Amino acid sequence: MAAVHTILPFSLRDWRFALPAKQVIRVLPALATQPLPQAPEVVVGICQLQGMILPVLDLAARLGWPRQPFGIWSHWIWLRSDRRELLLPVDRTEPVHHIEGELHPITTLQSAQTSVHGVLRAPDGMYLLQDIESFLSAGDELALSDALAQQHANH
Repeated sequence: MAAVHTILPFSLRDWRFALPAKQVIRVLPALATQPLPQAPEVVVGICQLQGMILPVLDLAARLGWPRQPFGIWSHWIWLRSDRRELLLPVDRTEPVHHIEGELHPITTLQSAQTSVHGVLRAPDGMYLLQDIESFLSAGDELALSDALAQQHANH
């Protein structure tokens, strides 16, 4: 019997991605960010949300694509990783899907720093499943923690 994956599908630059729904707190409208000095390249800045300062990730940068500004119609996915809560701006989200099938690993990307966990095939196409736990490398995590501590010390 094939596993059932509960995912939140989203798109970025016409590419189809998904996140495990259990990591998603909420989808939000676009938010105002401010830069975070000394943050890793994949962190666009920070945002204040419900009294918390949350890092804003850039999936395009993680994939090696040129950075583009987020539009006012962007959707922001509020996520919970094992280490912290994060925001991920995307072009568009879809309702949660339940997909029955195998997760197919992408062996050609395994040697590179990537956040793609594998491919899920669905009746409407394929989704690149993101692994938020591997989005930030150990060095990125350390740099982000240091940058957030410095930001806190300055305010």
